[in-house]
Amino acid sequence: MGYLARQQARGIYVDDYDEGLAPATSHPAFVAVAPESFYDGADEFAPFGNDDGHDVLGALADWYLAGGADDDVPAFLVDALTGYDVPDGMWAADSDVARAWVVAADEDDHIVTAAAQTAVGVALGQLKIRGHVTSAVRRIGWQAVTLHRTLAEQAEVRYPGRQHAAASAAGVDAIVRVLTVAPSAP
Repeated sequence: MGYLARQQARGIYVDDYDEGLAPATSHPAFVAVAPESFYDGADEFAPFGNDDGHDVLGALADWYLAGGADDDVPAFLVDALTGYDVPDGMWAADSDVARAWVVAADEDDHIVTAAAQTAVGVALGQLKIRGHVTSAVRRIGWQAVTLHRTLAEQAEVRYPGRQHAAASAAGVDAIVRVLTVAPSAP
């Protein structure tokens, strides 16, 4: 039995370094709900196609392989975002906190974007690796969606008719569809 097969037997689905993102190395529950774009490592609006989402997926896979547990994923995210000045309690807070952070970031919205992409990578990464989403991680995903949508609203005000508005919205809509149907943790 090969290395990847042994990990899958443990309930941990990780990508092969040479193959990259692929249905064959994703949990079947993820494969059942993820659109094809989620396997595109170059689609900036896909969960793992941007640098932050891609990097955190790899780190999350390594963390799970080293013994990380589903219930500790929120702490993993907080550690991954050290230095981003994310408001305390962001991932368990009301959506108003997320919206206020975006507005306060103003021209530093790239930091909020990186945090949102990282959070989406963690939420959908748990689904891709483990085949389910814990309630705390699902909350992280919803908060990241709030960040993305608020960023888009702010961008529309600053840059009406921006070039990638439709692609960005479609990417967030795909995330919402998957988070909505993702199986809950047992």
